[in-house]
Amino acid sequence: MVFLASSFSETLESIFAFLCFWCLVWYVIVSLKRKMWGKNSYYGISEKVYDAAYDLYKDEEFVKDFVNILKKESNLADIVAKSLTPYYKETNTYNGITSRGCIEDAQDWQGYIKGHYSGYGFQPDAKRIAREVIKSNGYKEFSKKYEFTADDNKDMFTVIYYIVTRPDFADTAEKYLYTAASNNIKVPVPPLPKGSFTWPTGG
Repeated sequence: MVFLASSFSETLESIFAFLCFWCLVWYVIVSLKRKMWGKNSYYGISEKVYDAAYDLYKDEEFVKDFVNILKKESNLADIVAKSLTPYYKETNTYNGITSRGCIEDAQDWQGYIKGHYSGYGFQPDAKRIAREVIKSNGYKEFSKKYEFTADDNKDMFTVIYYIVTRPDFADTAEKYLYTAASNNIKVPVPPLPKGSFTWPTGG
């Protein structure tokens, strides 16, 4: 009986240790996820928005509404130029040309844009475009499709502002978005690169 009691006790201890180990693993995973996603996280947006951002240009209704909003602007290239943050204005990357740099993209996102739904410090015209896009039917259907929460929609406002203020956006709109919308055809529009929200790792 003593042996059985001892064996049973050891079994319980093993089970308890096993459960504690997996609780610790779960805690670490949840903690890491919280650090990666959300307003104050590394990315500054939800995981759902991060994944959906690369599908924006695949949605025909979204693209049509986006283009309609952009075409109401008198000079999109001027808006983009005025929207550039110091990370682009103060480097050689932007010197009268519309090339982008992965480092400047990351600096812009991490230092100036992520998590700012209120848009404090955002360029007014680009901010207005982003708000109009969020209110469009095309975006609302996109949001419904991906089951966005109110916070997800706030995150996406920030992402759309980020898209509009890239140095190459006016060219992208002219070459790809306008063509796709006016001809009712699918045009492979270059989305934001996956590394746009993160610091380059050089891999």
